[in-house]
Parts: sequence; C-alpha cells; structure tokens
Amino acid sequence: MNLSRALSHCHLLASGALVLTLACGGGSSSTPAPTPAPIGPSITTAPTAQAGYPGDSVTYRVVAAGSGNTYQWLRNGTAISGATTTAYVLPVQRADDQARYSVRVTAPAGGSTTSSEAILDVLYADPVVVAGHDHTLAITTKGKVYAWGVGGNGQLGLADYQARMVPTAVTLPLPAVQVTAGWGHSLALLSDGRVFAWGNNVNGQLGDGSSAMRNFPAAVPGLTNVVFLASGYNHNFAVKGDGTLWVWGYNASGQLGLQDRSNRTSPVENTLGVPLSDISLGSNHSLLVSTSGSLLGCGSHGYGQLGLPSSTGDYLGFTTLTSGVVSARAFNLFSVILASNGLPYGTGENVYGQLGDGSPTTRYGWVQMGTGGLTAGSTLAAVIPGEWHTHLVNAQGQVASTGYNWYGQLGLGAPSTTATLTPQPLTGLTVQGLSAGSQSSYAWLPDLTVKAWGYNANGRLGDGTATDRPAPTTVPGLFLGPVPTGVAPPAHQGPGGLGAKARPIYE
Repeated sequence: MNLSRALSHCHLLASGALVLTLACGGGSSSTPAPTPAPIGPSITTAPTAQAGYPGDSVTYRVVAAGSGNTYQWLRNGTAISGATTTAYVLPVQRADDQARYSVRVTAPAGGSTTSSEAILDVLYADPVVVAGHDHTLAITTKGKVYAWGVGGNGQLGLADYQARMVPTAVTLPLPAVQVTAGWGHSLALLSDGRVFAWGNNVNGQLGDGSSAMRNFPAAVPGLTNVVFLASGYNHNFAVKGDGTLWVWGYNASGQLGLQDRSNRTSPVENTLGVPLSDISLGSNHSLLVSTSGSLLGCGSHGYGQLGLPSSTGDYLGFTTLTSGVVSARAFNLFSVILASNGLPYGTGENVYGQLGDGSPTTRYGWVQMGTGGLTAGSTLAAVIPGEWHTHLVNAQGQVASTGYNWYGQLGLGAPSTTATLTPQPLTGLTVQGLSAGSQSSYAWLPDLTVKAWGYNANGRLGDGTATDRPAPTTVPGLFLGPVPTGVAPPAHQGPGGLGAKARPIYE
C-alpha cells in the first residue's frame, strides 16, 4: 500500500487529531454495507387502455400484492390531486385525448412501484357509413369524415366537382359526431354542436339563406347546440339540446311539416313540441318517432309511404300514423319500421318486393315484412331501406335482403333481373351496422373494416374501380377506428338514434 492510498482512509477526530487507518488486504474499508432500499409492491394487474366519449366516465384500476399499500395516480407522469385509491374514475373530456395514466403503489415499508402507462382515447362518433343517393360518407370513432362516389354537386366537400373512387378525407375544423347524406348534399354535426353543410343547394338544403351550390364544408349560420341530424333527398331536420326541432330545405310536398309548401333556405323551428326518439327522412316525406312510441309523418303519400289507408295526396303537417314503434326508416317512396313487438313492417311502393311481404304490390297501410333468411327466433335489430331494396339485420349481425337486385345490391353473389320478393340470407357476413343507398349497400364489421356491394358507377363502392359487385367486397384502406388495443369497439345504442349522445346506430 502506498502512502497516498493509505491517506485516503484518514479521518479527523472531533479533537482535530489525525487518525490513520491502515487496512490489510489491499486497503479495503471496514465501512458497513449500505442498507438495501425497500422493495416496492408487485403489481399483479396493471391499468389498461380506455376509450370513451366526452361526457362518459372511464375507470382505471390496479391490483398490487400486499396490504396497507398507498396509491397515487399519475397523468403523463404528474401526480393527480386526490387520486389515491386503487381505482381512478375519469370524466372524459377532449383535453385528455391520448393522455397516459399510471399509478405509483407504495408499500408500508416505503418501497414503491410505478405501473405501465395506459392511454385514453377520446372518441366522438359511433363508427358508421352513411349512404346518400350516389355518394357515401363514413365517420370514424375519432370523428374523421371520409367521402367518395359522385361529386358533381360538390357533395363530397373536397373543393371540386369530381368523383372519387376511394374514400377521401373531408377537412372540418373539429371532430364530427354525426354525418348525413342526401341526394346531392351532405351535413356534418361537429363536436361543438355546430352543423356544417356542402353540396347541392337549389332548394336551400345547405341552410345558408341562398340557393348557391358549395363544394366545401361551411357552417349553417345560426344553427348551434345541435345533438342530432337527419337528411332526406333535399331537406334536413336537426334537434337541439333543448329538444326543439329545426327544419329546412325542399318543401313542395309539405315534408317540413310547417303546414305549407314553401321551401326554407335557413333553419326554422317546427313547433311540434313532441319529445323524439328517432327521425328519418325520405325523398318527399318525413317520419318521426316519439319517446312514447308513436309514429308521426308528413309530406307525400302518393305511394302509400305514410302508411295511411288510401292515397290522399300530401300531408302538410305531422299526422299520427301508428303506435308501438321503436325505429323508423324512410328512403325513397316507401317506409319501414321496427315495432315494439320485435317485428318489421313496411308501407308504400313495393314494385320490386322491397317490402319483403312476398308480393310486388304497393301497400297503402302497414304490412308485416318477412324475416326469412335470419335465424328463426332471433331478435331483429334494424330494418334498412335503400331506394328499391331493403336489408334486415338481427342482433347477431346476420343480414337478409329483399327487393331490386339488378346491380347485385342485395349482396347475394349474383345480380338478378327479377325482383326478390322475400328476404334472402346474405351468407358469410356478420355486421356491426349497415347502410343502403340508391343501388348500393355498405356494412361495417366488428373489426371496424368496411364492405360494399352493388352499383359502382363513379366509384361509389369506394374500392378504386367502377365494377359492380354482387357480393360484399372490402373497401381498401377504410378503417372506422381506432380504438386502443384491448378495448372493444364502442357498443352501439339500439335502433332509434336520439339517445343521450344522439349517436345513430344505423342509417
């Protein structure tokens, strides 16, 4: 040992005397080994990713070994005041999108362990596809909107009048919570309650006080605090948070329910004053379902689409049509309902068997539709009309189709020049939701991918071609998520649409 190394082990006594400590064995110190740091609790169940809509609450949970532990939840690594139990309940708000949550668990002896981080995805919309007459919109869980198909009226909102053969993103200032598509126009309800509109405006359907066409989204002036939208061919309804009903657009048949035939180029209140659970608009008629299950209708009844016993022209104000209704859907010249007894009924034009009652006879009054093609005894979830065809969907996601099939819009594997008068099974497909357009059909699956079939001129199926598809075909690249890994896609409301969040299940 040299002196310099030995001096490294010198220390001063309190008296100031220098003490030299010489150690054998290469100069190792006799200082005691440090006490090991306390070991933190083992986390047996870590927090998992969560997803929710603004206004919902989500819960993060942790399970750790041992007793007497204390807990501190963290947001992006920073302690959350008051969050000190095994569960952290978080009201979902926009500012928390993509935030990371973890928890620090401390044992009584002082050791601590911090869990892995779990993300929060703030969602805005039920993932759906909405078919217009010859263009289509889709909305993802994150409120992104895509459009494709015919664009000659600017209905795609892409600042031109060109068709798109694949889904293309529409630029909006905020996430959307709902989209609707008419004959040649489109609407989007944004997360702040405003409505944006674009496309054909000859009848004032954009609600901006003019009849000027517009190929890009713009706010409907003065229309705020909206929670639900519905579009027909050329007219629209909106429900505000206070329950009031606002209407605008084409009104030649009285489909706005205002007791006249004058178009409205700006939204006006319809003072019906009935609490609503569902709205659907056809070409020239409108259907409302009250919270008590009454079905009300107005507009054209020339083909029996209001379900009244004879053709009596137009109804300029809302008339009670029937009761015991869960949901109603209108498209062109016929209407369908899902009744509280679980059965489907239809009325109106039926020349192609779209009412599925086994005949091609137009009906002036509600007739029970067939449910063949679905598992016997299964619960019917929705009835979805297109222009001349109809799909039925049960709670297991099975689909049966009836009506016009010239372009393969029934999805049965081959087109047909003869009408299908009763529902036939669409095999090999389990859907989460379904929408039908003029001569095309769309389904989104439990994994939030999309399939389409039927007429494909101008790329309205979104598969990059103009080839008609008689069987469901994947829409490449269109994914209606995301939802975090390990989180199930958001559960839909039942048929209807005007629920607490006003998110429709089927269009």
